[in-house]
Amino acid sequence: MQRTWHPLRNRRRRATIASAGLAGVAALGLSLLWAGAAAPTKPLVALTLNYEALPARAKPIIMGVGVHFGLNQTWGYEAAPTAKAIAMLGVDSFRDDLPWQVFKRNGLDQPGSLSPRLAGMIAATPVRPLLIPAYGHPAFRKGATPIDDEGRALFAAFAGEAAKAMRAKPPYYEIWNEWNMSAAQGRPRLADAGLPDDPRSASNYAPLARRTVDAIRAADPNAFILVGAVGEDPQWKWTDAVVALGATDRANGLSVHYYNHCKRQNERTAAEAIGRIELLRRMQVAKQGDRALPIFITEIGWPTTTGGHCDIPRQQSGDNAAQFLLWAAATPWLGGVWIYQMRDQGRNPAELEDNFGLFDYDYKPKPGACMVADVTRIVHAARRWRVLRQGGGLTLIQLDGTQGRRLVAFAEQQGTVAHLSFGGRPVAARPLCQAAPSAPAATVDVGTRPVVIDAARLSGVPLSATFD
Repeated sequence: MQRTWHPLRNRRRRATIASAGLAGVAALGLSLLWAGAAAPTKPLVALTLNYEALPARAKPIIMGVGVHFGLNQTWGYEAAPTAKAIAMLGVDSFRDDLPWQVFKRNGLDQPGSLSPRLAGMIAATPVRPLLIPAYGHPAFRKGATPIDDEGRALFAAFAGEAAKAMRAKPPYYEIWNEWNMSAAQGRPRLADAGLPDDPRSASNYAPLARRTVDAIRAADPNAFILVGAVGEDPQWKWTDAVVALGATDRANGLSVHYYNHCKRQNERTAAEAIGRIELLRRMQVAKQGDRALPIFITEIGWPTTTGGHCDIPRQQSGDNAAQFLLWAAATPWLGGVWIYQMRDQGRNPAELEDNFGLFDYDYKPKPGACMVADVTRIVHAARRWRVLRQGGGLTLIQLDGTQGRRLVAFAEQQGTVAHLSFGGRPVAARPLCQAAPSAPAATVDVGTRPVVIDAARLSGVPLSATFD
């Protein structure tokens, strides 16, 4: 993506992060029995569902989408149809840039203000924005990344001024955008924390983040601030170093981005992404213990290109987004997810950066728009959650709330179909985006599109599953 003061987002073109292990199931309170010591080609899963003690989330998850109003380049975004699409999706937030150069466009020594486009978008919707103070300013060393005391002081002053100006309707804040990829150009990708003489290093980001957090808190003590905004980080080494250096000490959460659409076909899934985020969480808990901050996924998405090497069919892209959001809502240490992005930013069907949208360039919904809208309705109605993931390729999520008890099920790989039965008891079920449940049946077939099952009478009932 070619932007003013913003590098091409190559991490979406060449994500190469390997998959990680699965979460344990013992703490979930579900009894799981595999038929046989070794996993057969077509495994049989048997378990008993318990809805009597589902844990409640301490705080609701934040669900959002990325948009583009903060930068000079518009990519066709307009406030009125964007606000309408956000309302249709039912998300809680939109994420956008707050560039230093735009806010202080009249000079570093002059009062700053939001761009008219960004201010108009904020006014057009009641949802809370996540804004990203970021990028250089031409008045500071011709746009150089602020990696010394002078630059950090100037950048932090801008962020504090912006926070003071928006205190009446405060956004969420996220410090910079993919510093580990964007702070310097023309260098090999970082695979670790980076050396001190590399502007992209964790040791250069951490002091800027700390100083910026302090400036925002001075302007608004109740500000909600995310630190990290991590781009491609193969083994989370850069992320780990940023936390170790104290960048997140006064923040509300750690934010990361994740893309896998250019990996092998069987790894372009929500399950692969979930495994990577679970690995990061285990790393943070191992070192931080109870002090480990919630994780926020501020960019994730699957481009619906055709004719390239990283193509994702439209329905699969929607399935992935829905699966990831459902897992995140049921995961108490996951604070928020922003799908990248709300609509396509171009019309070239083969260009990756043009095709990440839940809507197309003309605001016509793709399958992902319906999938996300259905998920947000489910999530907003739920109060208690439990998630089960297992190597057999089936995810089961129990939830209870204002719509009653539900079981959400989906297969983790394209082409896999699971056949669920409940001790011969007929159950009503519907796939996402089907308006009403089908007639009750003794067997429910589940593919990668999540299926919502009426579980009002399933507590204590045995569930079994076979796979094609």
